[in-house]
Amino acid sequence: MLAAVFDTALPEPIRNRASRVLDGFDDTTTGEQRRNWWASADPVVRRHALRFMTRAEADLLVPVASDDTHPMQATAVLSMSFGFEEAEFVPVLVGALAHLDPEVRRAAVEACFWSEPIAAEPGLLAAACDETVELAEAALDTLRYYPTQRVLRGVAELRTGEDERIREAATITFDDLRDTFESAVTIGDAKDVALLREWMRPVYDLVAWPDQMSVREPGVPRGSRRPAVMPEPELVALLDDPDADREELERALRACDWTGYDPGARSRTAARLMAHPNPLVREIGCSALADWDRAHNLMTLAEDRSANVRKMAIYCLSLLPADPAVGELAWRLLPTVTGTAAQEMVQTYVAHVGDVAVDRLVELVRSDPREAVRYESIHALTKLNAVKEIHALSDLLAQPPGVHWGIHTALIACLSTLDIRVPIPSHLAAVDELHLQSALAEYTARWS
Repeated sequence: MLAAVFDTALPEPIRNRASRVLDGFDDTTTGEQRRNWWASADPVVRRHALRFMTRAEADLLVPVASDDTHPMQATAVLSMSFGFEEAEFVPVLVGALAHLDPEVRRAAVEACFWSEPIAAEPGLLAAACDETVELAEAALDTLRYYPTQRVLRGVAELRTGEDERIREAATITFDDLRDTFESAVTIGDAKDVALLREWMRPVYDLVAWPDQMSVREPGVPRGSRRPAVMPEPELVALLDDPDADREELERALRACDWTGYDPGARSRTAARLMAHPNPLVREIGCSALADWDRAHNLMTLAEDRSANVRKMAIYCLSLLPADPAVGELAWRLLPTVTGTAAQEMVQTYVAHVGDVAVDRLVELVRSDPREAVRYESIHALTKLNAVKEIHALSDLLAQPPGVHWGIHTALIACLSTLDIRVPIPSHLAAVDELHLQSALAEYTARWS
């Protein structure tokens, strides 16, 4: 498939099609490759490079995404969907939402789906009313993750529009948002709920809740099929079959009971899993290595060429007994990841070094530009019962949000958990965001 991208004898539409297909599953490209492709004079290869660029190539990607005259701007903006969670990139996405080209606006809408920047809310509401139906549908889908009163009312009004597809998309988003609002004020402590219902008064006509509040109850676990041990010869045959169907391979490996193998089979299979050319096998194999407590193997895969393998290896390492060497590996790799991968890296680091992590976690909360890292570090400090440190970090509540209100919400929730009483900045009470207000209601009720 990659050869087709570079085959100049093929028509450009076919080469671009091959590039888009690869974009869906190839996570093994390197920074050197991406930079070399961008240096090409071939526009198809250059666009392919943009599709695969990561935060490490921000110096190349962001200028294109910011250039309203660049023919590949939409591709660059869409590539900012993952890994560009820092506040410095928000203006790029917000600006693209107002672009004259609907393709660029659509790319910005999709990029905002994951990072959820609050500054994008007006642009997303405008896009939900766009005359390009596909763009409006995408905007409405993204707005499902903006639980504000303004969005709830704006989406409610679109349910009665002229276009059937827009009405349907608006109804789906409105129902999701309404469920989110109603769930927040029907389950929980009576004081918390009463305060949150008062905040919701401006949209009382759009939501409903029963008079009798219910108490939180633990969920009932779903039944699942018990894993089974695959005889070693069958496993070897499956792993060595170059023509194995991807879905069947994945299904069989995920259903395997790795704990049922003897030490000899574990050693042989570990070597085969680690050296397998298919990153899917290496990714699933991390679960086997975790079941076998093979931390040294997982530490190797934590630096695999495949991002999915690296992410799974780090997650599995978080499940193993504490080992300072694993903790230091996670700390060394933390600057290389973003999003949920960064959160799992923090979790693994803390799991292996414990209280030693406190000072570093405080520094991450104060200075790391990645929202996910700061968010996870706050929760890690809470689990470590770092009362003094969380108390000192409460001064961050007076600062404006970087990308969204997640840091403020996490801090307030942690203050509640650790029974820390501090002055809460008064302006937060006026913020139109459900999760922040829910955390504030719980904290206020605790001290009232």
